[in-house]
Amino acid sequence: MQTPGQKAANDKYRATHGVERRAYSLAYYNAHKVETAAYRQKQKAHIAAQKVVYRQKHKVEIAAKSAAYRQSHKAENAAYYQAHKAEKLAYAVAYHQTHKAEKAAYREANKKERAATSAAYRKAHPDKLADKQARRRALKLGATIEKVSRAVVYKRDAGICHLCGKKVGKNWHIDHIIPLSQGGEHSYKNAAMAHPHCNLVKAANIQGQLRLF
Repeated sequence: MQTPGQKAANDKYRATHGVERRAYSLAYYNAHKVETAAYRQKQKAHIAAQKVVYRQKHKVEIAAKSAAYRQSHKAENAAYYQAHKAEKLAYAVAYHQTHKAEKAAYREANKKERAATSAAYRKAHPDKLADKQARRRALKLGATIEKVSRAVVYKRDAGICHLCGKKVGKNWHIDHIIPLSQGGEHSYKNAAMAHPHCNLVKAANIQGQLRLF
């Protein structure tokens, strides 16, 4: 086991020789691809178990690092997704079809944890959940769909119900000026803030002015 002094020295070395160490690792990998692949295949179960232990032990650190990476690579990730959308969808469908049993077993084994995580997410992100539900509803009705954010609509409409002209509270609806049932889009120009009561009274009638965006 390392002493605190040895650990500090090793950490300092890794921090100051990152480029050289990565270059060495890449060169070694390229020169030993066959042996590395054979070793990984032979030790597959052991490596998988080690990864699970590592992820559990460093869960917070990994999550923070992943979030920081996604934040700093938004443009690249979006461009990659658009360029490989069809392939990613095909892979996801194929994976789902060939791993149904494993996924079902995982869901059953982690039922309580998944329920708790889902409840915590819904509580922490009510607007994101409402956005997703609105898109799903529009999709079911065959409407033209744009990714509409409640936060953006709230800021644009200054927190005012477009039907009665009064300030809304925490609970408000995105109203489709031209209802989805009448061919309206789920888009910024066709979306506006409304009190739940105002929206229900309006029902499937066309009322209000289309937005510029």
